[in-house]
Amino acid sequence: MRTRNWTVLAALAVAVVVSAGAQAAAPPPQPPAAPADGDNKVTLTWQKFQEVTGLSEDDLKAREAGTFTLSWEEVQDLLGIKIEKVGEAKLRIPWQEFKTLLLWSIQQKKPEAPPPPTDVAVTSAEYAGDLSKDGAVFTATFKISILKEKDWKVIPLLPATVAIQSVTLPQGAHLRLEKNFYEVMTAAGAGEIEVKVVFAVAVQEQAGSLSLRFDRVPSATAVLDLKVAQTGVDIDIVGAQSVVKKEEGGATRVAAALPAAAPVQLSWERAIPEAEKVPPKLYAETQTLVAVGDGILIGRQRIDFNILHTGVRVLKLRLPEGVSILEVKAERVRDWRVANDELNVALSAEVVGAFTLNVTYEKATGAQQVGAASLPVLRAVDVVREKGHIGVVALANVELSAPTLKGATAIDVRELPTELLSTTSQPILLAYRYVTETFDIQLAIKKHEDVDVLVTIIDSAVVTTMQTLDGRRITKAVYNVRNNRKQFLRLAMPAGVEIWSASVSGKSIRPAKDDEDRVLVPLVRSEGAASGLSAFPVELVYVEKEADAAAKPAPSGTLHIELPRAAEPVTHFMVNLYLPKEGKYTKPWSSDPAIEGPLTVVKEFRQLVGVMGRPKVDAEQAADALQAAAQAQADARATAAGATPIRVNLPIDGQLFRLEKILVLDEPLFIDVTYSGWERK
Repeated sequence: MRTRNWTVLAALAVAVVVSAGAQAAAPPPQPPAAPADGDNKVTLTWQKFQEVTGLSEDDLKAREAGTFTLSWEEVQDLLGIKIEKVGEAKLRIPWQEFKTLLLWSIQQKKPEAPPPPTDVAVTSAEYAGDLSKDGAVFTATFKISILKEKDWKVIPLLPATVAIQSVTLPQGAHLRLEKNFYEVMTAAGAGEIEVKVVFAVAVQEQAGSLSLRFDRVPSATAVLDLKVAQTGVDIDIVGAQSVVKKEEGGATRVAAALPAAAPVQLSWERAIPEAEKVPPKLYAETQTLVAVGDGILIGRQRIDFNILHTGVRVLKLRLPEGVSILEVKAERVRDWRVANDELNVALSAEVVGAFTLNVTYEKATGAQQVGAASLPVLRAVDVVREKGHIGVVALANVELSAPTLKGATAIDVRELPTELLSTTSQPILLAYRYVTETFDIQLAIKKHEDVDVLVTIIDSAVVTTMQTLDGRRITKAVYNVRNNRKQFLRLAMPAGVEIWSASVSGKSIRPAKDDEDRVLVPLVRSEGAASGLSAFPVELVYVEKEADAAAKPAPSGTLHIELPRAAEPVTHFMVNLYLPKEGKYTKPWSSDPAIEGPLTVVKEFRQLVGVMGRPKVDAEQAADALQAAAQAQADARATAAGATPIRVNLPIDGQLFRLEKILVLDEPLFIDVTYSGWERK
C-alpha cells in the first residue's frame, strides 16, 4: 500500500509539472485554415469561439470522463507539502487516483491514539484440576488481551514451583523461565490470544488431610474446576467466594470463583457423616446478686448455658412471683417477652455450646420498717441440671438476715465466684449456694433510721494574700469543693473587704449575702467519678483597706490579718503570704518568723493522702493571677471614670511565708505578723 501511495504521489508531481509547463509554454491558438469553396463551414478564431460559446479551455478539459481538476492549494492540502513558485497550476486526476490520494491524506491527518496503560491484561484464567493422593494435574487456560501494538511483550503465567507438562502457545510466541516464573514472550499486535498449560502440583498429607498450594498471576476472573475420583469428600478452598459441589459418576466435582490475586490453596479429606439429630440437652449455672433497697429488691443474674447436641433459638426462664424484668442482654438476642410468668428470649440464630445470658429485674417489698421477702432468683426451664450462687448486698440502712432456708446452703462470702464478687463495690452480706430443683430463702429485712451526714466538704483551700507598704491587701482564695446537694458556700469575710471577682467551676458568678453578713457563693453539684464525687474549684478575689485611707502603717509593729471562714469543713487550709521585701519579720535573737495564730508556718505544704482532686499549689502562679486581677480592676475603674489607666504593682517579689492548718471546722482564722523596717526609701 505504501509503494502504491508513493507511485500516486510521483505521478501527481509529474502531472503538476507538466500541467504548469504546458500552461506556461503553450502557444496561443492559431485560427483554423480557410475551408475550400463550396463547403458549408464557418471558420472562427479560437478567441471568437470562446466569446460565442462562453466555454473556457479548462471547462472543456473538465468534461473529460472520470477526471477531477484540483487547484494547487487543494493539492498542497491533500499532500501536506508546500512547493513555491508554481503559479496558477492545476491538477487533473482520474477518479480512482483521487480516491486513493484522499484516503491516504485522511489517514495521515488522523491523530495518534494514546498509549495503553499496560502492555497486556490477563482477562480470565480457568484451572481445571484432577486431584489425587499422589499429586494434582491442572489444565490452565489463560485468555490474554494484548494492548500494545509494537515490540515484544512478556506475560507471566505460573510460578516455577509447578512442573509444566505441556503448553499450547499462539504462533510466534515463546515460553521461558525468568526469576522463578514461567513467562510467555510474544511480538503479536493488539488483539486476543489464548494460552493453555498442563502442569503438576505436589500434594501434602497431614493427619488424613491432603492439601496443595501455588501462586498465580492476577486476572480479571479466576475459576477453579476440581475433580476427585471418589465420593464423600469435603474440599475446602481458601478465599473462595462461591463454591458449588456435586457428586456424579463416582467422583466429586467442585467449581469455585477466586478473588483477583489470591493464590490457589485448597485441602480435601473424607467427609464426616452427619450425626443423627437428637433433642438438645441444656445445663445451666447461675450467679445472682440481689441488692436490697428501700422497699425494693434489685437482682442482676448471669445464666451460663451449656447447650449440647442440637442448637436452640429460644431460651426460657421461670420468674418468681412479683418480679418485673428490666433488661436482657446477650449476643444475638433478637427479642424477649414475658408471658405466663416465663421470660422467653428469642435469638437471631441457633446457638450450641456455651452461651451467657444477663438479666436485670426488680421486686417490690413495701415500705414497712420490718418485713420478710422470698429471695427472687430466675430459674432455667427445660434444663437437665441447674446450680448457682447468690450474693446479697444492702443499698439502704437495712439489717438483713435469712432465718429460714429450704433447699439452699449458706456459705462464706469468700466462697462466691470471683465474677460475682467483682460485679459490686458494696460489701456482700449474705451468700448462698443451691443445686436442687426447688429452693426458698426467706430474707428478713429490718430498716433503721437514717442519720444526717456531711453533704459538702472542702478538700483543700489555698489562700494567696499580698500586703503592700500603704496598708492594702489583695487576696485570692481557691476552695476545692465536693458538693452533693448544698445550694451555697457560706463564707465569713474580714471586715471592710471589697470583692472583685468570684467564679465557680471556671464560670463567673455574682455572690450574695445572708442575714449574718456572710457571703453566699452559689454551688453546683459534683459530678460522679470512679472514686466518688469529683471536686470543683470556687475562686474569690477581694481587697482590704485600712480604716483610715490616708493613714500609713507604722514602720514597725504588729499586722493582724483575718482570713475567710467557711461554714463547711476544710480538710487542708493553706496560705501563701507575701510581705514587703523591705521589712524584717523574725523574732529577736532568732531566725524564726515572728508570725502567730492558729496556722503553722511551714517550708512546704504537706501532701495529704486520700484528699480527692487536690490542685497543685503554685505560689508564683497564684501571685501572677493576683497581679492580673488587680490590674484589670484598676483599668476598669479608670475607664469608667474617663481617665487613663495606670499600672498597678503588687509586691509579688516580696518575702513569701507559707502557713497551713489541717482540718478547719468553722473557726476563726487569722495571722499576726510582727514586723519592722517598713520605712519607704
